[in-house]
Amino acid sequence: MSGSRVAYVALLGRSSWPLVNTYYSVLSRGRKPEVVYVFTEEKYSKTLRKVVEALRLLSEAYGVSPQIKTVVIPDDDFLDADKKFREVFTALSRAGYMIGLDITSGRKALVAAALVQIKDYPVDRVVYMALLDRDYPDRPYMMIPLHMQRMKNFLGRGMEDGGENGG
Repeated sequence: MSGSRVAYVALLGRSSWPLVNTYYSVLSRGRKPEVVYVFTEEKYSKTLRKVVEALRLLSEAYGVSPQIKTVVIPDDDFLDADKKFREVFTALSRAGYMIGLDITSGRKALVAAALVQIKDYPVDRVVYMALLDRDYPDRPYMMIPLHMQRMKNFLGRGMEDGGENGG
């Protein structure tokens, strides 16, 4: 079911920095996605263009050029979110991708819908990057002291040490 192909699914909420910074961290730890999906709700979709451009620039800096796709869900629509995650995860699974899920920036409706779906798909990590000091909310990853950022994989593969399982 799983292969060497890597997909990355990120959830965009109120702020784009957590999503972009987590992706930066994941790339810096050696994860090289072939395809990236950014899910968001309509109320946050106005920042999608900037987020996609940031993901492209970061990917290019790390020598990868993933397809970047976006999915916009109606606000607080759990049923549509559930359906869209199932469709995307099914397609990725059938194509032989191992899926990483980033919930750092996601809002509850999307996080819940994504987490309900992962049990049936080849998801090898659910990452969240905590910012330990609220003085750095809107800065690029490398402008925030690394000891103030803690990455966690909720599927149990450690990442706090910056090891190979980071993303």
